Amino acid sequence: MSNRIFLSILLVCFLAPTQAIAYDGLKQDFATCTQGSGKVANTTIVKACTRLIDNAAKQNSLTGYFYALRAIANTDRASNCKDARQALKLLDNPDLIKHARTLEKMNCKG
Repeated sequence: MSNRIFLSILLVCFLAPTQAIAYDGLKQDFATCTQGSGKVANTTIVKACTRLIDNAAKQNSLTGYFYALRAIANTDRASNCKDARQALKLLDNPDLIKHARTLEKMNCKG
């Protein structure tokens, strides 16, 4: 899960301030999606990241980061492939793109 730690650090450095998304549970979902590894079940992380994606005001690099984190936590390779590819479309930071490409290679066939 070192990818999750690295991506979380990069989020703080490169993606703040965040896009305007607001709903009940936003802070908890953000914490769970970005820092839940090893603290909560992966299914809980996937659900939190999904809510962040679904409630995003727009698709941008921050949303791409949530797609990448969901792909790290999820066990469904087909879903992870889609998430990695969506992250690649949205991310603009070269380091994050590099990690998303790794996720794509790990989960996508061919």
